[in-house]
Amino acid sequence: MSVQPRVAIVILTHEQRDMTLECLDFVLRMDGPEFDVLVWDNGSTDGTVEAIGQKYPQVVAHHSPENLGVASGRNAGAELAARRFSPTYFLFLDNDIEVEAGFLAALLDGFTTDDHVGQTQAKLRFYDTRDRLNDGGGCQISFWRGLTMPVGFDEVDRGQHDQRRDCIACGGAMLTSASLFEELGGFDSRFDPVGPEDIDYSLRLQKAGYRALYVPEAVGYHR
Repeated sequence: MSVQPRVAIVILTHEQRDMTLECLDFVLRMDGPEFDVLVWDNGSTDGTVEAIGQKYPQVVAHHSPENLGVASGRNAGAELAARRFSPTYFLFLDNDIEVEAGFLAALLDGFTTDDHVGQTQAKLRFYDTRDRLNDGGGCQISFWRGLTMPVGFDEVDRGQHDQRRDCIACGGAMLTSASLFEELGGFDSRFDPVGPEDIDYSLRLQKAGYRALYVPEAVGYHR
């Protein structure tokens, strides 16, 4: 009898109560396997945690008295989620993303490709111009120029990026094995307060012999 996957969704927020509540509206409607949600509030003063508790008591919302930065905030959220839920996967999701109903199920399906998949990445369109891509396959990197750009950025989505393929995943909408996340030491806090800790994690994951897989069937809309 196979063990059903259990997912902990970790959402980071700072002074964005209403946007976070809207994100949760869509997250909690998702189809598929069982999941738990943890919101790590990085030092907000706008009553985010209280508002989540009133509207969504099933969500664990934790207020940090200080802003830890993105990498350390995500790490702290994942550590708390691991203690509370014992998940097999972490879904790291930005709080400014609207997800489609099959988002999580599609990301999980990517792990059935082979045993070396350690991370899956969603397709993101823009929230306001929904026919255009924000991310159609992870990140492109020019190491010698020190520049990064999402695959397909600002292209009209005509299905040209609808094939699953290996990628360099970004942290705003990616699923990873919880055991692998622990093995790799999570996100590198040297990138605090803001990125690119997500790109670094995907590169380290691949250096360790795992695949990061773009799954275009998982669709979100990014502000």
